[in-house]
Amino acid sequence: MKVLIVDDEPSIVNLIRMNLKLEGYDTVCAYSGREAVDAYASQKPDIVLLDIMLPDMDGYDVLRAIQELDRSAAVIFITANDKRTSKILGLELGADDYITKPFDNKELVLRVKTLWRRIRLTRGAAEDAAAPPEPEPESRVLAHGCLTLDPDAHTVLVEGEEVSLTFREFDLLCYLMRNRRRVLKREELLENIWGYSYMGNTRAVDILIQRLRQKLGPAGEYVRTVYGVGYRFEGPGK
Repeated sequence: MKVLIVDDEPSIVNLIRMNLKLEGYDTVCAYSGREAVDAYASQKPDIVLLDIMLPDMDGYDVLRAIQELDRSAAVIFITANDKRTSKILGLELGADDYITKPFDNKELVLRVKTLWRRIRLTRGAAEDAAAPPEPEPESRVLAHGCLTLDPDAHTVLVEGEEVSLTFREFDLLCYLMRNRRRVLKREELLENIWGYSYMGNTRAVDILIQRLRQKLGPAGEYVRTVYGVGYRFEGPGK
């Protein structure tokens, strides 16, 4: 696994690099926004650890530039700004997670490990789908109304058109569809989609739901809000 570390402070970059190296991960380092975009294009990292405050462009613009190269890019923001609005903006733009400076080394590694585990599961399913098919007793494809999700091929179709989702957006939609008509509390979604007890707040779930609804277009209305509790998938069909 390869991680792109983006921060203008060499001491921070070296600290992260050493901690990830101990876990056996390869690293690529960048110290400015432009370096980060170029490194992403040439190195194709699996995960990006991205500082928001950079000398030439902020992390939000770097994220947008990376998303132009790869809409499913896996990004964890690193920020010295503990303001809630900054964290929310990063999640709204498509980041998978965020961590605040000064951070605990074990926490950072945990977040990277968790995201990488989900990426590997998703990629493994896609590779299995590309292999010669074996007879299965029943299809794993989830289809309701104009929405179709294939967990093996890692594809989502709305009215026959493919929709590009991040790993976490895809996992969230799959979990909602598999638990159709069951009210899912925000805490349950955090545990199952983030993969650990999230060290922020349940606002992260609301932001991910909002992003998902926007991308799903007419199928976005299948994801219903149960006020004060959580969310429920109400797609039509059996």
